[in-house]
Order: sequence, then C-alpha cells, then structure tokens
Amino acid sequence: MPPKKRPASRELSRLTVLAAGDDPAVFCAYAIELLASGDRLAREAALKALLDRPVAGTRDALRELYFELDGQRDKLDAGAHLRTAVARLLLAGEDARDVDIGLRAADTYEKSMGVDSTANLRSLGLKIIAAADPDLFPYVAAEHIDDSSTFSPEPANTALQLLAGTGHQLSVYQWIVTGTHDPALLEAAIELLDEAPAVVMSRCLAQLARDAIESKDEPLLTKLAETIVKRALEGAYASLPAIMGSRISKELYSYLALLLAGTNRPTLLAVLEEQLEQDIRRRPAILEALRVRTTPEQAAILKRWEDGAGAD
Repeated sequence: MPPKKRPASRELSRLTVLAAGDDPAVFCAYAIELLASGDRLAREAALKALLDRPVAGTRDALRELYFELDGQRDKLDAGAHLRTAVARLLLAGEDARDVDIGLRAADTYEKSMGVDSTANLRSLGLKIIAAADPDLFPYVAAEHIDDSSTFSPEPANTALQLLAGTGHQLSVYQWIVTGTHDPALLEAAIELLDEAPAVVMSRCLAQLARDAIESKDEPLLTKLAETIVKRALEGAYASLPAIMGSRISKELYSYLALLLAGTNRPTLLAVLEEQLEQDIRRRPAILEALRVRTTPEQAAILKRWEDGAGAD
C-alpha cells in the first residue's frame, strides 16, 4: 500500500507566509484549499493557522469538513482532534445555523486506547448550542451535567458553568443536592450559586457538610467552611462546630480556627470559645489563632481562659 501523500514543505511554508501577510482573502482561499485536500497534515496546519488568525469566509468549508470527518471518524479523525479544532472555529463565529454541529459534537462519544477522547469536543458542542440556541441549551446541558470521568471533569463542568451563566442556577442547585458527585465538580458548582438566597445556600451547605463529615472529605469540608464564612451564612453556622468536632486533620483544624478568628464575628468567636472546652488536644490551635491578630473581643476570650473561666 503506497504511503499517504504528505503536504510539501513549500505548501506549509506558503500557508505560514499567507497567514502572516496583509491579504486575508488570499490566506482564506489557500486555507480552504488545504481543508479540502484530504491530507490530514495539511488540514491540521490549516486549522491551526485559522485558529491563530481567524478570517471570515471559512464557515461553509469548515462545516463541510466537519461532516466529512464525522462520517469517517476512525479513518479520518481518530481522537477527534480535527473536529475539535473545527468546533472551536465555528464557536468563534457564534452562528445560530451551527446548532446542528453543536448537537453532533455534544453527542460524540469515542475512545482512544480505552480512554474517552471526545470530552472536550462535547464541551465545545455545548458551548456552540448555548450560543446558537439558548432555549435548547438547558435541555441538552441537563444530559451532560454528570458527564465526567476520573480523567476529566468535562463536559460536566462546562454544562454547570453555562447553566449558571445563562440564568439556570436552579438546575445547578438541583444537581448539587441530589446524588453523590465528583468532589471537584461539587466545589466548582458551589461557587456558581453566588446569587442563590442565603437560606437556600445555608440548607444546601448544611446537607453537604453532613455528608462530607461522614465521608471524611477534607477538601470539600474546607470549601464548605470557606463558603459559609465568606458569605456569612448564619443559617449554616451550626455546621462549623460540627466540622471542627469531627475527625479532621490537625492541619485543617488549625486552618479553620484561623478562618473563624479572622472574621472577628461574635457568633464565630463563640464557636472558637466553645471549642476551647471541647478537646484539650486542640486547644493550642485555637489559642494560637486568637493570638495572631488579637482584637479586643479575642483578648477577652483569652483572658477568660487564662483566668480559668474555661478551665476544666
């Protein structure tokens, strides 16, 4: 079987020169010529050049190429690298007529060496749909909200981000409170609910804290505590002593003590004062946190303790 034809170096050199030139029409025409050539390396070079220097007038050629590649995936685009590049270029155009390709991309599940090789393509498909058909997008996104693996959080992460960014925070909230999820995705999703009512977030984080305590998920516990403190979610303050009283590491306990002391809020200082009486092994961490940048309120706690008011 004869070897596949490779583009001559002069052809790729010409592409480089035209891409850097001042005549976008000539560059566009030559890029389209290479896209239609059937040669993988030529197509890769043309797509890369177009990504580096997008020009108008390539949409029809890109669409034609995508459908050709999609029809012979194993032969023409194993790993979906070319289709991914095409999708990126079409996304930049934000053309409502490309929703069909967005749907194809979002529905593409292929493996390379046993590993999902099209997660990024599905993410791009979701982005194309969100730009081309906002009414359709939330329904398709719901299909991918759990579409992740140990190798990549995509496209689930993109689905969550776009849902929140397009006014569908309720869908993100519903996902958070139902089922068990990838902790990394869960942490990211919590960040997306910045506009949710405080009472809703308090209920949500309290539930998550109970689950994270049971599973001893320290990264998630850290995120939950930080969110509760940052947003001053008083309805979830009860979760903080529950977290500190659970079997967490010395390092996390010390960090939480510093986190609460740094606020100087009376309710959170009360949590620390209560913790002084709970576990003699962890008292030094709280005392140290109160001495970092001691306020009058914190000095009063230290004095009460030193005077024996909190002694056993």
